[in-house]
Amino acid sequence: KIGYRIPKEAVYSGFAQVVELTGLKGRWQVLQEKPKIVCDTGHNAHGIRYVVEQLKQEKYNRLHVVFGMVNDKDITSVLAMLPRQAVYYFTRASVERALNEKTLAREAASFGLKGNTFEDVSTAINAAKENADENDFIFIGGSSFIVADALETINAHH
Repeated sequence: KIGYRIPKEAVYSGFAQVVELTGLKGRWQVLQEKPKIVCDTGHNAHGIRYVVEQLKQEKYNRLHVVFGMVNDKDITSVLAMLPRQAVYYFTRASVERALNEKTLAREAASFGLKGNTFEDVSTAINAAKENADENDFIFIGGSSFIVADALETINAHH
């Protein structure tokens, strides 16, 4: 049996630093503290389940969700999982496959999800930031394209 003995600590340390070490972006990536802003590229039922579990472990006053999807995904199973006690900022990514934000908001309303619509991710993020105080939490996700637009927006402001 040939192999390496890698201490458990090294494995945990590596995973904890995966973004810094590899440049991998978009999986529960913390973009800001106070208010805490996190993005995640989860875009299907499995990915959104992970996001919802992560959100349950966070402490905050109000949850703001900047959310958009592409029009070929299973929208209803994803919307059914999202927290109802959040303020939603429905938006669309800058790709042709992006689901129209008004269509998304209508679908979401049937699951008790309430919020406003925004024509682009940048405007949605700015609205969430204006409405959030430092003890709130802003989540950005629903699609890899939403996260890509968000990272572009946030990097442009730094």
